[in-house]
Amino acid sequence: MSNKFHNFCRNFFSDNVYGGALIVLGTILSTTTSGTTHGISKDLPPLEILFFKCLVGLVIIATVYRKRFLKFFKTAILPIHAVKGTFGALGSWAWISAVQYLPLAESSALSITSAFFTSLGGMLLFKEKFHLKAWVAIIVGFSGVVLILHPSQKIFSFYAFLPLISALFFSVSSLCIKRLSKEDSSQTTLIYLLTFMAIFSLLSQFHTSWTLPKNSDLIKLVIVGSSYMLTQVCLIEAYTYAHTSFLAPFKYARFPMNIIVGVSFFAEIPPTTTFLGGVVILVSYAWLIRVEYKGKKKI
Repeated sequence: MSNKFHNFCRNFFSDNVYGGALIVLGTILSTTTSGTTHGISKDLPPLEILFFKCLVGLVIIATVYRKRFLKFFKTAILPIHAVKGTFGALGSWAWISAVQYLPLAESSALSITSAFFTSLGGMLLFKEKFHLKAWVAIIVGFSGVVLILHPSQKIFSFYAFLPLISALFFSVSSLCIKRLSKEDSSQTTLIYLLTFMAIFSLLSQFHTSWTLPKNSDLIKLVIVGSSYMLTQVCLIEAYTYAHTSFLAPFKYARFPMNIIVGVSFFAEIPPTTTFLGGVVILVSYAWLIRVEYKGKKKI
């Protein structure tokens, strides 16, 4: 996204609300990624899915920026890109593995703990001010998580730990954006993320035989790669301008979205408490937006 678009939005919204809106948009795209991944054949290993996801994203970027594509690789902070890409790859591997075997509502509920990791990281690494309103929203929203998880017995399995692991790794990857955005463009950040993730998945799968995707899975892999790339564009833009502690509660938006996808496409009917938890989560970040708007008017 261009600086002109960001400046235009600043005439109407604060940087935090602008970033929050992008997180919600990214969450919609992320739900598309998760839902499509959930429908991919379990014969395809998670790392192979990750490789194709990155490959599709790189092809799209190379096509859109064909005249400037190679110039985007110029950077003076390659090690930080490598850290972001490595943690992004580990997080994606854990998330894909979880989504393939867990219902969407449960996997989404567990992954939402990344809100705590990103808020804490923002305060410790970037000295962001302690925003009481953000923490209240996180705590209230997490009570909705408890409502969703409490009645579920099958969630406490090996696969239940994978969304938690992915939340931690994704948070570290997201926190790198603050440092990267000071020197490199969003295109450079995205290209290196996809490149390092592709290399990681390729090397990890090098010693095993690859499974040839079916035609139906190839279409899904293209959708997954496209939606994932657009999700990262939204995340990079959001974390560049907004406080990480403020953005954290907006990740709760994936709850109702994944529930809808699970019910509509996979007949995964969650218990009543899941819907109640979703309402609590929606109220928490709706209140946060209202507070932020009031702060904007006072400026």
